Amino acid sequence: MEEKWMTLDEVAGYLQVSKDSVYRLVQKNEIPASKIGNLWRFKKEEVDEWFKKRSSTPNIVTLNPYHIRLRHVERLEGFSVEDVAPKGIAKVLARAFVCSDDPEFYLYSDQISKLFLNKHYLLDGIHNYLILIHRDLSADVYVNNIPIQIRMLSKRNLKVGESVRQDDIANITELRFVGIDIKEDDCVIFCFKRGWKFGLFFDFRQADQKTLLDIDSLYHILGGYYRYLTFQGVYSVLETERVFEELFSDGWFPFIQLLGEDFQELAKFYKDKKRFSSAIEAFIDKFDGDRIRLFVERWWANPLFKKKQKILEAGINAYISGTNEGYITCIKTLYSEIEGIIRIRYVDELGNDPKFSDLIAYIERKAVGKFGPRGSLGFPDVFYRYLKDIIFKDFDLKTGKVDLSRHTASHGVADEKDYNRMKALQAILILDQIFFYLT
Repeated sequence: MEEKWMTLDEVAGYLQVSKDSVYRLVQKNEIPASKIGNLWRFKKEEVDEWFKKRSSTPNIVTLNPYHIRLRHVERLEGFSVEDVAPKGIAKVLARAFVCSDDPEFYLYSDQISKLFLNKHYLLDGIHNYLILIHRDLSADVYVNNIPIQIRMLSKRNLKVGESVRQDDIANITELRFVGIDIKEDDCVIFCFKRGWKFGLFFDFRQADQKTLLDIDSLYHILGGYYRYLTFQGVYSVLETERVFEELFSDGWFPFIQLLGEDFQELAKFYKDKKRFSSAIEAFIDKFDGDRIRLFVERWWANPLFKKKQKILEAGINAYISGTNEGYITCIKTLYSEIEGIIRIRYVDELGNDPKFSDLIAYIERKAVGKFGPRGSLGFPDVFYRYLKDIIFKDFDLKTGKVDLSRHTASHGVADEKDYNRMKALQAILILDQIFFYLT
């Protein structure tokens, strides 16, 4: 049988590590290799045998290159929160999530690597891992090829087998491991990579042999952390108070249609206001008639939106016309419809006549029901404030506080300059946000 020779690049791909890692192993004579001319070559059989020896010890069962079972591991209670002298009382962190922005990430990862990974894997090649520590102190370790399934809310219609991009995601609610059985008395460690950042979750509470893991709750928790790291750029804008408050006061919000790169791009204009006006105009240019019609088309699946289709389309077509008169018509039409849609749905469901404060609280409840509480990509608590402080904001003619709102538009006291392209686009995005909450 002809021997299979592999190049350094091929070995790196085969072992799922960097070329530098393979080269360092060669330099240390830790992996079988032959130099042919000026190039290193590797026999596949020898590489396989080397990997098997590296992975096989009396305490380990290698099920495949990405899954090993450790027959016995130490019982872990968590990580010490602070330095403690002998006989001192220690605070132990039994469950937490940290990301690679946090110094603790590297401290905890180093400890986990020493206990579960270093003897069996090349750390340079690991980009995610799942460790399940069982009650009998055996452990299953999964590395890299972990079948992950996320449950998401989609911005658009998707077909079976169609690729999904980050811009297609309106929310992430769950993360599950396909084909991996997690038991309610397992301790769990999960490290994953999104973009250039890592997240690390651990839950050692089950080590007391009394606490049981709520598996469905675990999937929701992991989905939340996966969502946070995937959209960390959006969350970081909300956490930067000065920038977000300026965006907010200008009528912007992390609308569903902006989630991802669009919202981060918008925030950059507020961080550095060089050429601010032209940058905002160029940003709004991206929302042309085709893009708007693509997401508005879904509205008509909601009976309430369908009932108002002619009115809503009149406002949208006015915006797409690209004229100042069109923007005025768009705002005059859609701002009243924002209230109307919420009010009709409220009365249909609850029967009584609501105040504006009732409408705002109602939409927040609907947002929580659809997206989940604080921290979801629907941002229900932030949208509550948005409706209260921007859309349904009161006015005072005596003091000149007449910022564009549902009230100033309907009473005819808003400043003419506020009837502009940006505010018209925001009206469409607000209605889209409400569509997601109510559908």
